[in-house]
Amino acid sequence: MALGRYAIVAAASASAGVYVGTEKDQIKAAYAKVRGMLGFRPQSVDLASSAAILEEALNLTKATPQSCGVLSTIQSGGVASRVIQLREPFGVHRDGDNVSIHFFTSAASRKFRELSQNPKTALLCWDPRTLTYVTFQGPARELSAAEGKSFWREWMQILYKDTSLFSAWRLDVQRLQVVSIGHLESFRKDWHPVELERTSSGWKVVCDGRE
Repeated sequence: MALGRYAIVAAASASAGVYVGTEKDQIKAAYAKVRGMLGFRPQSVDLASSAAILEEALNLTKATPQSCGVLSTIQSGGVASRVIQLREPFGVHRDGDNVSIHFFTSAASRKFRELSQNPKTALLCWDPRTLTYVTFQGPARELSAAEGKSFWREWMQILYKDTSLFSAWRLDVQRLQVVSIGHLESFRKDWHPVELERTSSGWKVVCDGRE
């Protein structure tokens, strides 16, 4: 059902791009009507406000089912991706303008080796129910043994026969991209999503999704 909804909306969106002037406005109006019929929420986020975009992106991330995401790392000759658990106490944390993501791995894993060699990484959270994704980018660092100890939970024993291999990490988010079809999306020809960048003075809008 989700893919069918996406196909209809995507077709309407693509069609709108070939018209100009008032005719394009008519197509956009028809597109909005289709989205409403399919149950999508209206786009109500202020795309000029980095604070509004950030708050909505984090809310959408919290709604991601199964509390998991896809982490991409750089390896020799390419990029590697795998699903990681983000259930409490791991996941997205915010302290003012600082946004970080805590996750764990094994010190014997390829992921550990790749992150140790190159800390640049990206985490994708996807919600198929609402056709939403949020991508977080930034450097990751391993927490100290003392810091990591506070993240250990009993349910993790099933994953570690040797608990000394437990390794907690923190991704410090520097860039964020978000798409939620019918709610927070891009109308650009190049499909560049709504994007934020973390600066020394806070978050700024890199792309508002409009031409």
